[in-house]
Amino acid sequence: MKRITIATDLSARSDRALERAVRLARDRKAELTIVHVVDRDLPAAQADTEEAAARQSLREQVDRIAGGNGLQIATEIVFGTGHADIVAISDKTKADLIVLGVHRKDAFRDLFRDTTAERVVRAVHVPVLVVKDPVRESYGNVMVGVDFSGPSRRAVEFAIRFAPDGGFHLVHAYDVPFKGFLHDQNTRREVSKQHETQFEHMIEEEMATFLAGLEEEAPKLARVMQEGTVRQVIHQQLVKLRPDLLIIGTHGRTGVAHAFLGSVAEDLLSDPPCDVLAVPPA
Repeated sequence: MKRITIATDLSARSDRALERAVRLARDRKAELTIVHVVDRDLPAAQADTEEAAARQSLREQVDRIAGGNGLQIATEIVFGTGHADIVAISDKTKADLIVLGVHRKDAFRDLFRDTTAERVVRAVHVPVLVVKDPVRESYGNVMVGVDFSGPSRRAVEFAIRFAPDGGFHLVHAYDVPFKGFLHDQNTRREVSKQHETQFEHMIEEEMATFLAGLEEEAPKLARVMQEGTVRQVIHQQLVKLRPDLLIIGTHGRTGVAHAFLGSVAEDLLSDPPCDVLAVPPA
């Protein structure tokens, strides 16, 4: 990871995203680009005032959060509408990661209102980190949503590289087909066992291939399989495991990854329970 782009609306809570981005850039010796979007529909005089205030605020935030770290930091203030401008600058800087913040739901002019974070995720081909919590340390308790798709495998691989010191819970949700018609307990157990075998095979195959190329010790992996809908399982395990980071693949055709960009995405991106990292397919 050599280049990181963070978009900020300069609100108080956006400091968390900036602080996380600075920590990530420092740890990886990466270049950092900070983006702020000024509403292009504002009257010219007001837009100029906001631009000047934004430049001053960015200087103060960078000095306070990143001062003395020796980071290579660039700032971009653009007149635009939001997610499209974030995507454009990320493309221009060839960002390896985009960092977004979480802000007040009732903010009248919230840069990340509605589905802006989801739109960014849909539009780019790099991971997007949505930061909710204050930064205390590196990510240590990581939950990864897993199905049997290629994007899911990519998410597991990226998770280990992104949080090398973390402990990982790989969570898989499954439904028993025609459950209402499976009155035989033995049949239900057989179907469940088939899912478990497939899950174990996928994880073991992926980990064997991936870990063979790592010099570090194998990460701590815990595997969680639970019957239920993706929404149910994700939210139940978030309550139970209390991760500081949720990682999930996008654009998958089945299970967790498929549902992520549907209604589950609205929950996780607009009101994340913790920091959320969306990883696209390679």
